[in-house]
Amino acid sequence: MLQQKKYDIAIGAIGFGAIITQTIFLRECLSLFYGNELVIGIVLANWMILTGMGAYGGKFAVITHYRYHAILLTLMLLSILPLTTIFIFNYGRNILFSPGTMIGVTSSFIVSFVLLLPYCILSGYAFTLCAQTLSEHYARNTIARAYALEAAGSVVGGVLLNLVLLVYCTTSQALLIIALILLSTVFILSSGSSYRTIRYSSLLLGVVCVGVLLDVDLDTIMKSYLYEGQRVIVHRDTPYGTITVTSQDNQKNIFENGILLWSMNDVTADEEAVHYAMVQHPRPRKVLLISGGISGIPAEILKYNVDRIDYVELNPWLIEIGKQLIPKVLDGRFNVLTFDARRFVRETRERYDVVLVNVSDPSTAQINRYYTLEFFRDLKKRLAPGAVISLSMHSSADYFSPAAIAVYSTIVRTLNDQFAHILIVPGSKNFFLASDDSLSIDITELIARRGIQTDYVNRDYIDDVSARQRSDEILNRLDPHASLNSDFTPVAYYHQLLYWLSYSNLTLWIPICIILILIVLILRKLNAVSFGMLTTGLAASGIEVLLLFSFQILYGIMYQATGCIITVFMGGLAMGSWYAQKYFERPSVIQFGRVQLIIAVYAIMLPGILMLLRDIQFGTFMIYCIFILLTLVISVLIGLEFSIAVRLYRGTISHVTSTLYGVDLLGSAIGAIGVSVFLVPIAGMAVAFFVIALLSIVSAVISFTGQKIYE
Repeated sequence: MLQQKKYDIAIGAIGFGAIITQTIFLRECLSLFYGNELVIGIVLANWMILTGMGAYGGKFAVITHYRYHAILLTLMLLSILPLTTIFIFNYGRNILFSPGTMIGVTSSFIVSFVLLLPYCILSGYAFTLCAQTLSEHYARNTIARAYALEAAGSVVGGVLLNLVLLVYCTTSQALLIIALILLSTVFILSSGSSYRTIRYSSLLLGVVCVGVLLDVDLDTIMKSYLYEGQRVIVHRDTPYGTITVTSQDNQKNIFENGILLWSMNDVTADEEAVHYAMVQHPRPRKVLLISGGISGIPAEILKYNVDRIDYVELNPWLIEIGKQLIPKVLDGRFNVLTFDARRFVRETRERYDVVLVNVSDPSTAQINRYYTLEFFRDLKKRLAPGAVISLSMHSSADYFSPAAIAVYSTIVRTLNDQFAHILIVPGSKNFFLASDDSLSIDITELIARRGIQTDYVNRDYIDDVSARQRSDEILNRLDPHASLNSDFTPVAYYHQLLYWLSYSNLTLWIPICIILILIVLILRKLNAVSFGMLTTGLAASGIEVLLLFSFQILYGIMYQATGCIITVFMGGLAMGSWYAQKYFERPSVIQFGRVQLIIAVYAIMLPGILMLLRDIQFGTFMIYCIFILLTLVISVLIGLEFSIAVRLYRGTISHVTSTLYGVDLLGSAIGAIGVSVFLVPIAGMAVAFFVIALLSIVSAVISFTGQKIYE
C-alpha cells in the first residue's frame, strides 16, 4: 500500500510541475514573440503532440524491476528542465533571430517544438509508466485514477502559481521554487538503499537551486541577452504582461511583452500623436488619452490649454514606472485612471472633444479590440459634437503590400461605419483621423494659425501639399468594400496573420493541407472510441483557446487569466474523471456518445453567452467567476469522457493508456492550432465554435452506430 501511495504522489507531482511549466512557458512566448496570441495555439499544439509522443513511448517500458527508478529519475529531470529551457529561450532568441524582427509561423513552431521536446517527452512517458504500474498494483484498470491524480496535482500547482508565485516572485524565482518542491518530493520518495544515488543527487541539486535563488538575479541576466546594446533598468513580470525599461544613448525605452511602447524624449512621435488630431478641433476642452501617458504626449496636449486630460492605462505598473521616469511638470488637469479603456469608454459619462488612441498595430487580439466596430460604436457615444478621434499604424513608407492595404482598408471601412469623415495623415506613422465634422490635411497651416509651438510638426519639416498627395494616394488604393473589423470576427487581426505568415514564405493553404493529410492518415487507424477521444481532445483545447481569446477580447488581460483558466480546466478534468469512476461503474458506448452530444450543445451555446458578456457590464470578481464556470463545464465533460473511454477500449493497460492519452493529446494539438491560427482569424469565433460542435456530433453518431463492437 505504501508503494501505491508513492506512485500516487509521483503522478500528482508530474501534473504539479507540468501546469506551472506550461503556464510560464506560454507567458514567456507571449513576451518573446511580441504578445502575439497565435503563439498560444502553436505552443499548446506542440505541448500536446510531444506529450502524446512521450505517452506512446511509455508503453514500451517493460523494465519492471527498474520502473520506479525510471520514474524518480524522470521526476528529477522534470524539476530542472523548465528553468534550463527558459534560460536557453532567452539566451538564444537574438542569436537565432535579429533583434526586433518578426518571427514567422514556421520558426515559432520549430523553436517551441525543440525547446519543449525534452520536458514533454519525459512528462508523457512518466504518465504512461505510472498509470501502468499503478494498475498492476491495484490489479485493475486505474488509468482514469491516474488521469485524475495528474489533474489534481495540476490544480495544486496552478493555485500556488496564480496566488503566490506570479504575485510575489520573478519567473526564475518561481521556477527555482518549483524545482525545490519537486526535488524534495524525489528525496522523500527515494528512501531505501536501492535509491541512494537518486536521493543524494536530488539533495545536491536542491542545494544548488537554493544557492542560485538566494544569490543570482537570473531574470536580469536573461533579459540582458534580449536587449543587446541596451542597459536593462527595470524588468518586471506583471499580471498584464512583462515590462522592461532599457537605456540607450541617454534615451529610455519602455517595452511590454517585447513590444516597444514608447521612447522617452522622442519629440517627433509625441508631436505627431497629438497635433494632427488636436489642431482639427477649434477649442478642445476634454481629451481622452488611451495609453502613452508616460511619454511626452501629455505636455503636448496641454499646449492647447485644455481643461482636462483623462489618461487611461490598463497596467498600473506602467504608471508606477512612468512616475519614476518623467519629470513632474503636469498639473491637476492630468487625471490618471488605471482601467481597461474599453470598459472605461462603456461606463464613463464624460463627453470628449478629442480621443487619442495611442496603441500599436492590431497584430494581437488585445490590440485589435481598439480597432473594432464595437469599440468605435461605444466611443462615439462618449464624444461631444465635432469631436475628433485618432489612431495610428506603422508606415510602410512609399510601398504598401497587399496585406497592409487590406488592413488599412478594413480599418477605414470600419471607421466609416460610424464617422462621416476619415482622413489619413502620413508621417513616421500613418494616422487615421475620424470625425463627423470636416477634417483638414493642412496640418502645418492650422498649427501656424493657432500659434502652437512645435519642434517638428511645422512648416520647416512638413509640406502640406506633399502630405495631401500621399494621403490621397493611400486612400485611393484602399478597398471601399472591405469587411468590417469586429470583436469576434477580427478581420484586421486576420490580415496581420497573413503578414506574419509572409515571413515564413507560407500561405495558409500549405499548413491547412498538411494538417488535413495528417488527419486522414490518423483516421484510418481509429475506431469509434479512439476517434471520440480525438474529437474530445480537439473540443477541449479548442474551447479552452476560444475562452482565453474571448477573455482577451472582452477584458484585455489574458496574460493574467491564462494560468487561472488552465488551472480551472485541470480541476474540471479531475472532477469529471472522479465522477465517472464513482457513478459509471459499467459505462456504455451510448453514454460515451451522449457526452459528445452535450459537448456539441455546449459549443453551440457559447457564442451567445459570450455576446451577452460583451453587452452586459460585470465587476472583475463576477467576470472571473463566469469564465471559471464556463471553463469548468467543458473540462468536467472532457474528464468524464476520458474516464468512460479508458474502460470501453480493449487492450493491455499500457496499450489503452498510451493510445487514448496520445490520441486525446493529438486531438488537443489539432484543436489548439486549428482554432488559433486558422478558424478564428479567417472565419471568426462563432464559426470556430460551430466546427467544434459539428465534429462532436459526427463523433457521437459514429459512437452510436458502432455500439455493437463494445457489447
